[in-house]
Amino acid sequence: MDKKYWVVVGIVILVVVAIMFGNNRVGEEIEDFKISEVCFEENCFSVEIADDNKERANGLMNRENLCENCGMLFVYDKEGDYKFWMKNTLIPLDIIWMDSSFKVVHIGEAVPCVIEECMLYGPENDKAQYILEINSGVSKEIGLEVGNSLEFVYNYII
Repeated sequence: MDKKYWVVVGIVILVVVAIMFGNNRVGEEIEDFKISEVCFEENCFSVEIADDNKERANGLMNRENLCENCGMLFVYDKEGDYKFWMKNTLIPLDIIWMDSSFKVVHIGEAVPCVIEECMLYGPENDKAQYILEINSGVSKEIGLEVGNSLEFVYNYII
């Protein structure tokens, strides 16, 4: 076989591998961002993202602890009336609801619940698009209040 044949075979293999393992799909725009930190002034929290139904349903269930400056950020496609419960959540949490402009609209203190009927937490009238769960008491400790804005630090996924 001649050299040109092997060059063409090599290129085809590289293209197939790139398609199989690439994050980009033909015809789609690159819009995959993952938020790695949420900050209120100088107080930042490393967050896990819950942005689909399964991740949001699991949340922080069955975890025995949450590191000091860690949290979970629940991301929804649009603002809505999102209530949270603490079913099988073993650690007390502060839950912070934010609107589409990242302004805090409600802060709740939630306690663990291991029974079948758990209390629902959430704002009475305000809509939210982002909900942050952090360790209990931290909101008061850092002076977080309704009306404050949080800053999201994005990491770009290639």
